[in-house]
Amino acid sequence: MAILTSRIFASLLVCGALLISCVAISATTVSVIGAAHAQETDDDMVVKRIGLIDLDGVLRASKGTARVRELLDNQRLLFQQEFSEREAVLQQRERELTSQRELLSEDAFAEKLSQFEADVATIQKEIQYRREAIDIAFQDSQSNLRRIALEIVTEVAGEKRLDLVLIKDSVLIFRPTLNISDEVLQRLDERTKNARLEVTIDPPKSASQE
Repeated sequence: MAILTSRIFASLLVCGALLISCVAISATTVSVIGAAHAQETDDDMVVKRIGLIDLDGVLRASKGTARVRELLDNQRLLFQQEFSEREAVLQQRERELTSQRELLSEDAFAEKLSQFEADVATIQKEIQYRREAIDIAFQDSQSNLRRIALEIVTEVAGEKRLDLVLIKDSVLIFRPTLNISDEVLQRLDERTKNARLEVTIDPPKSASQE
């Protein structure tokens, strides 16, 4: 019985040793695989080729931006002419209302004055609305140009096999050869030269439409 117990104990020791060995081998394998995976990941993170882009400068210099500014300037001139004429009409009404002050009853004058002030407020609201609408139209046009410019940056980066493209303002010192702004601007102008640019300013909604 003692011999049998010794044999069982010896077998357990052998199995334990084999188990420990297997665990050690597995741990070593995992460690090697993990190291290899980490090495692969580190290689993927290496940046070898860098480009720079002055995106805001490209948008400012683009012919598309110049055309949009021209359209908006024309809109401003039209609005200015329109509101100058309406302002002249209001000034005439104000003079007539002042001259009628002594001829009208207090209630009649108050009614005309209230209507006049309402018309003035309406025009002021329209002026503010159209100013904001022009700003929004310009921002929308810039957003569209920026989207196209970013698509071009992606194309240029692929062609030049760039690993990373940085905004120029975020870099203090760089080689001029890294700057791809001129190439992006040239392609942006070429891509948008036949684009139909329109600026539509809708009239503000009346109180009944809101």
